[in-house]
Amino acid sequence: MPTPNVLIPEQVAFYREEGYLLLKGVFETGELTEFTREIDSILRHRADLVHADNMRARFRPHHLTSEPVFEVFDPIADLSPSAWSIAHDQRIRDRLHDLYGEPACLFKDKLIYKLPGATGTTLHQDWISWPDFPESFLTVVLPLDSFDESTGATEVFPGCHHQGYLSPKDGQHHYIELSDLPVDPVPLNMEPGDMAIFGCFLPHRSAANVSNHPRRGYFISYNAESDGGDQYQKHYPEYHAWIRKKTPEPRRSQLYFR
Repeated sequence: MPTPNVLIPEQVAFYREEGYLLLKGVFETGELTEFTREIDSILRHRADLVHADNMRARFRPHHLTSEPVFEVFDPIADLSPSAWSIAHDQRIRDRLHDLYGEPACLFKDKLIYKLPGATGTTLHQDWISWPDFPESFLTVVLPLDSFDESTGATEVFPGCHHQGYLSPKDGQHHYIELSDLPVDPVPLNMEPGDMAIFGCFLPHRSAANVSNHPRRGYFISYNAESDGGDQYQKHYPEYHAWIRKKTPEPRRSQLYFR
């Protein structure tokens, strides 16, 4: 199947060399209004989902008080029809097809609210050494608010994906030491309608949200069709089993997915 050629060759070459791509104005800001309304309504009216024992929800400590701050729903597409539609939008699929040279398959998705005060994410890579975890895994980021210095924009370390996986292949999630990377980070400063793409071996991090408003972003991950095909329904049971396994009792028996 020929590629759609939405991306120009220079963009494809940049992604392969640097490990990321930043695209401006892929969506009209008005197109995201319904999605924004849906996710705000979920957070406002489904308080039952925002619980530390719910494997859909995750929390971050406040950067000043260390009190837990709700951060993410993973997944979100089963709660929001707009999220499901966006994750399958042809404008995303065509660009990924240009990067892969073949169709992309949805792997997972999450909505990171990053409410005011939430700490950032420690330096890491997204790939994890589970059996059959796709090495073609990449993530598309769609900002619903400004991604900038004050809100804690994602920062990537260009070209470092060429070093491959930098942690032990033991099936666990690991953080990376900054001293192991030879380049300075690049912030993915974005506004609603923009889009960023980065691969699973590209180290990245983010700082705390020190602004007075959320830094909501839709993080959608895919794999190449030839690298495992459609794994979305398969991924989440495996992910939940991994969470349970690494959670000690008695809390393990309290975990659920809602």
